[in-house]
Amino acid sequence: MRIIGKRKSLETCTEAGWDAFDLLTEAPLTDEDIICLRAVEGSFLYLRKLKKPFFKIENHNYIVKGVQGDSFFRFAVHRDHADEVDRLAEMFR
Repeated sequence: MRIIGKRKSLETCTEAGWDAFDLLTEAPLTDEDIICLRAVEGSFLYLRKLKKPFFKIENHNYIVKGVQGDSFFRFAVHRDHADEVDRLAEMFR
């Protein structure tokens, strides 16, 4: 998986003090791509048996979630830790 950009999330983040971004990937997310995201710090949940496999990573400062087959995943982060978005993007450039 390679992250090629980021944008303000199309789905707004309703939590006070949080921002949400979509991290855009070069190709649709595969099972292998999602497994690689285990390297991201936080509790990792991957429901691969669903019709549209879903993953989520939760940390005190951020939540990462997405669906296998999409060409992006969402990163919601507390504004005090906005640098975490760029740190994650750098891991997969």
